Amino acid sequence: MKWMLWLALWLPGSVWALCSVVSTSPVAFGSLSSIAVRTTSQSSSTTNAGLSCTGSLLSLLTTNDHFYATVTSTQAGLLGPTGDVIGYTLYANNSTSYPLTRGVAFDFARNGIIDALGLLGSVVPKTAPIYLGTTIGSNVAAGIYTETLSIAWSWNYCSGIGIGNVCLGRDINSGNTTLTVNLTVANDCTITAPNISFGSAPVISAFTPVTGQTINLACTKGSAYTVGLSDGQQAVSVGGRRRMISGGNYLAYDIFKSAGTTRWGSVGSARRASSDAEVNPGNGLGTGSQVFNYNAKIYTDQTTPPAGTYLDSVVLDVGF
Repeated sequence: MKWMLWLALWLPGSVWALCSVVSTSPVAFGSLSSIAVRTTSQSSSTTNAGLSCTGSLLSLLTTNDHFYATVTSTQAGLLGPTGDVIGYTLYANNSTSYPLTRGVAFDFARNGIIDALGLLGSVVPKTAPIYLGTTIGSNVAAGIYTETLSIAWSWNYCSGIGIGNVCLGRDINSGNTTLTVNLTVANDCTITAPNISFGSAPVISAFTPVTGQTINLACTKGSAYTVGLSDGQQAVSVGGRRRMISGGNYLAYDIFKSAGTTRWGSVGSARRASSDAEVNPGNGLGTGSQVFNYNAKIYTDQTTPPAGTYLDSVVLDVGF
């Protein structure tokens, strides 16, 4: 009789929850340009930060229950090949409301996070996610950036419900796991290249060269690159002169490196290297501009074409 009474007290309504530490799912930010990394917070997440639970105990989570996660690392952020670091923050949910401080235990049982995740509300195992957001302002070189986080999980909660919602036992345990985070930074540039205007003149000989023109580039920190200018849309195949067009008429012109007479082109030595910049020569600075001077002129050894507005479009390309 006593045995039957014991069954009546324990079986009706009793549901057991169990948690364990499992292998994590890595976080990958993907490949991003250095400019995007520096100017905009990038977000990513993992659906599995190492805590897996089953059960149905939402009504029994009290102030005495906890699910602590303590994140530590030997690094201060994502470390790249040249020693640059990309800082980022971890969050307990998909907003910035609940940041995780490294080395400080964060309780996922507070603020309804465990409830919202449904970690204890399903017989199917569910895992705790963690969200990440990079810190704006990281001026870094291109390459693969990585960090391995150590996550120590510790929990203590009611793991079984009896008649009258009486707690029949507690799941108390802990464990450690690791979480890898990676982000690939790609080379990129911001380019400032004003249009060239020769003005107007009645005859070819009256056009004056355009001098003091500059192209400004702010390229990824540490990047060595070259800058090329295409031959335009109407270039002469023989002699390589660029041409502007108006109707069926042409006006030959060209663009030259610095203040000299060497044509600035798009192939081989006709390009300009980052080390050839007039201002800040060398590899890219990331946050600072490198300035390339040039001049342009209309060739005077051509017949004056009919009056009109002559136009051409030249493509500037940067090669890393």
